Amino acid sequence: MTEQAPVVISSDGAVGLHREDTARWPLAYSLQPLNPAYSGRVTPKRWWSHRLYRGPGNKEVQILYSRTKAQSEDIAQHFLNETVIGFDMEWPWNDWKRDDLQNKIGLIQIATQDKIALFHIGLHPGKTVDDIIAPSLKKLIQDPNIGKLGVGVLSADFSRLRRFFGLQPKGAVELSHLYRLIKYGAHKPEYVSTKMVSLANQVEDQLGYPLYKGDVRTSNWSKPLSQDQINYAAGDAYAGLMLYHCMNAKRLKMTPAPPLPIHADIYQPFKFSKITPLRLQALEADGSFITSDAFFKVPMKEEDIARLQMRKGRSTVVVTAVGSTVVRKKAETPKPKTPAQPLDAISQGLYDELVIRRSALVETTKLPIHRIAVNAVLEGLARKRPLDKSALLNVKGIGKLHQERYGHVWIEVISQYLSANGLPTTSNSTSLDVSASKTSTRAPSTPTRRRRDARQDTNQDSSPAFASPTLHTGLSFNMGATTLSTKRVSINDADADADPDSDSSLPSLKFNTPPRRISGAKRRRTTSPAPSRTPQAPSQPSKLPPRPASTPPLISDHTLRTIVTTRPASEEELLRIPGVGGLAEACGVVGVGFWRNVGRFIGVVA
Repeated sequence: MTEQAPVVISSDGAVGLHREDTARWPLAYSLQPLNPAYSGRVTPKRWWSHRLYRGPGNKEVQILYSRTKAQSEDIAQHFLNETVIGFDMEWPWNDWKRDDLQNKIGLIQIATQDKIALFHIGLHPGKTVDDIIAPSLKKLIQDPNIGKLGVGVLSADFSRLRRFFGLQPKGAVELSHLYRLIKYGAHKPEYVSTKMVSLANQVEDQLGYPLYKGDVRTSNWSKPLSQDQINYAAGDAYAGLMLYHCMNAKRLKMTPAPPLPIHADIYQPFKFSKITPLRLQALEADGSFITSDAFFKVPMKEEDIARLQMRKGRSTVVVTAVGSTVVRKKAETPKPKTPAQPLDAISQGLYDELVIRRSALVETTKLPIHRIAVNAVLEGLARKRPLDKSALLNVKGIGKLHQERYGHVWIEVISQYLSANGLPTTSNSTSLDVSASKTSTRAPSTPTRRRRDARQDTNQDSSPAFASPTLHTGLSFNMGATTLSTKRVSINDADADADPDSDSSLPSLKFNTPPRRISGAKRRRTTSPAPSRTPQAPSQPSKLPPRPASTPPLISDHTLRTIVTTRPASEEELLRIPGVGGLAEACGVVGVGFWRNVGRFIGVVA
């Protein structure tokens, strides 16, 4: 069955009116006067709508509705020669529930004075941008010579087209800028700025009737549109067009007549930014912009002058006491980024401790990892090693809110780690990046203990100075047998929720008979004959999945010695020691009492 082509009405010659000599108001399609039947009587409340407008011969505004990409292509071709168009978009209020493109933008609306096009993207089949967006529609969106008229076009509509569809939309004409220019330019020019004004306020103030909204905005845009949805969607785009022509005509009647504001996407970021004076179109042939403050000769504050004089980047700013002129220039090529130096041995060990503490915070707060701290922040902490709250702010990625919430945690981990490795722990508000230093650094070492005799002992039967600590539960802390993966978690700053302390990261645990005594000194012993060996009973299968021998240790040497040295008096104090999280979780997995057995091991629990 042949698909029926959409109805397309040819333009009656209306133009975008970017040129000052062609501006006229009202347009050929104009708001019709109130029905004479209501003269002298109380009239019902009248809402603004595109249906109130009529063209020559009482002709109504034509609605063009496309349900397929092919129809969209036919319709879009009739708008490619326009100078300005009303522009709006709709999408489901719960767009986060599905990832398909049709759920990110449901409808694109564009309008001229005689026709309004509704491109129902939510009904277009396909999975890619090329499957869904017609070539002529894409060309129209990305053409900088076609102004897209609306409120929040840059921060809402264009941002969504860039984020989800990978398009490069151009030509954002923010109606709030033009509204403030004609509303305040003649009397209160200091109010002429980039501050937003709602579409409803502009329509009622400039076109004379309130804009009806209702609850249609939150309706379902993934199904064929109802008549209410069509009227609502068509109205916003058409309102933008009529507002532009109405306000542009008023601008030209101002004395002196200010230039039009430039497109918002030329100098504003694709998000809400600080409110600033408007930039107006070029007055001279050199392509320079002039700010609204300079045009209306608004006295500038001293701090504003200093700020503009210090500005560097993509534009040259000429500052005077009554505003500034911005001269465009080609953006400088950014300097290549220098790759970050790898962490040294000490910083890497500290980084691993910070990762473990972050995992404990994730468990207690139930927040995703990136809400606590991303890897880059932990690397910065490991490099700079701040020891007070003011020094924390020198680490990239840590602001005042993060400082208040987690600053004490990071300082505690860093202080204990440095103390355990014999490094200075003096608080210094100006931390240095130690990994970039040319001085040699030593790896974390075992704290030295006094030996009874410094003489060399060549007896190969000597026992080691330190035996592998073992709990009375039979849980061995042999570093070759027990491991905890401190492998870095790959985390994006925008989104991550992986848990590095999942069960799959825990090692197998070795159980054996604890030694009767642990000696810290070497001793001589005579060679004894090897005892006769008896067959051992079959070992019980491990309750944890096997781990490769290369897996990092479950608990570090200095963490074990910190436990023995500090002798925490409660489980709460024990859990505050950096590096015990993996052991605690392992004990929980195998059903071993963590605090009871560690307390017995250090002699604080009977």
